[in-house]
Amino acid sequence: MVNITSIAKELSITEDELIKESLKTYLQDKLLEIESEIFRIKKKLGVENIHELNAKAEKGEISEEEAFEDYFLLDNLEAEKEKIEKILTL
Repeated sequence: MVNITSIAKELSITEDELIKESLKTYLQDKLLEIESEIFRIKKKLGVENIHELNAKAEKGEISEEEAFEDYFLLDNLEAEKEKIEKILTL
């Protein structure tokens, strides 16, 4: 198990600073993963945003089956991205 006290002492920083920086790094890594997945979906479907995906699905340019799953995935990823970005600004 990781001992925060020992690591902080070894790095000559406070435990609070170690925890804060660790959380920041974790959130930045998570944000990068989410942004990569968003990019992958947008590129796959040839859209810039969820509204364009919806419009293409309504016009029949993208099959409803393909759009349905990707629409909800993209929507959830965008919401998660906003949440993490908000946390990182605190």
